[in-house]
Amino acid sequence: MLKYNKYIMTLLMVLIMPALVSGCEAKPSEDSNLTEDKTTATTTEATTEATTEVTTEAATEATTEATTEATIEATTEASVQKDTDLSKLQNTILDNKESVGIAYIGYVGYEADEEEIINFVKDSQYADKYDFLCGAPLVNVGGAELYAVVIADTKYSVSVYRAEITDNGEYSVNTDNTLYNYNGNGIDYFLLRCNESEIHSNVSLSFKKGNDSFSVFPMLSGMDGQLVDGNYYDFSIYSDYGGSGESEDKNVAIAREILLESQEVQYYISMGMSVQYTGQIDEIEGRS
Repeated sequence: MLKYNKYIMTLLMVLIMPALVSGCEAKPSEDSNLTEDKTTATTTEATTEATTEVTTEAATEATTEATTEATIEATTEASVQKDTDLSKLQNTILDNKESVGIAYIGYVGYEADEEEIINFVKDSQYADKYDFLCGAPLVNVGGAELYAVVIADTKYSVSVYRAEITDNGEYSVNTDNTLYNYNGNGIDYFLLRCNESEIHSNVSLSFKKGNDSFSVFPMLSGMDGQLVDGNYYDFSIYSDYGGSGESEDKNVAIAREILLESQEVQYYISMGMSVQYTGQIDEIEGRS
């Protein structure tokens, strides 16, 4: 009997062990909805991320394209306007049978640096009518007067030299030292700062095309405050006063006549000095 009980206990232990082992295994979820929810959530998150990335990239590309197009349009429009203003002036110069145009911009003084000179141009009437001059290269010969030079016939070459006046009252040009060269390529205009003296110019502009050549010594006339006549078109702006109907050059002429009546002024003129218009205007007893 004891022998049989031993066999029965062994059998029971064998039967219990598989049951215990099978009880340790993870049972798959019987809730099919839970599995579907997890799958759907994962898919939705992936789709949302992908959609967001695509939308963001598309928006960025669209914004970049729009910004680039706007910048190009603005730059192109400014360039076209600049070219139009320059072309119109060049055609006007040629229509007046000249190859070059020169304008007196104003009196900048002896101490102004390049930045101050450019700002002077930007604040002048020339910035509105000839805005391309605001970006023109500056040729600094030294002096207090500022001029603008525009080449209309681009077949001409231009060289800028320093000039001095001799005892005989003639110009002596230092052609060994070229301060600026223009050979028909690149920018057809430049700013010129010159004239340390009010009596004569200190710069020579030498123009040459084939066998044709001429020189210009830009300066203001002591008679009327305007540019001295030469082989160029004067596109200086001589403004009119608000409601007076009198032009600026007429007022300058009147002021000069009054000054010339002064014995002190006459004395300095006899010493070789001259009366020059600086571009600054002050009203005295209602007159400019």
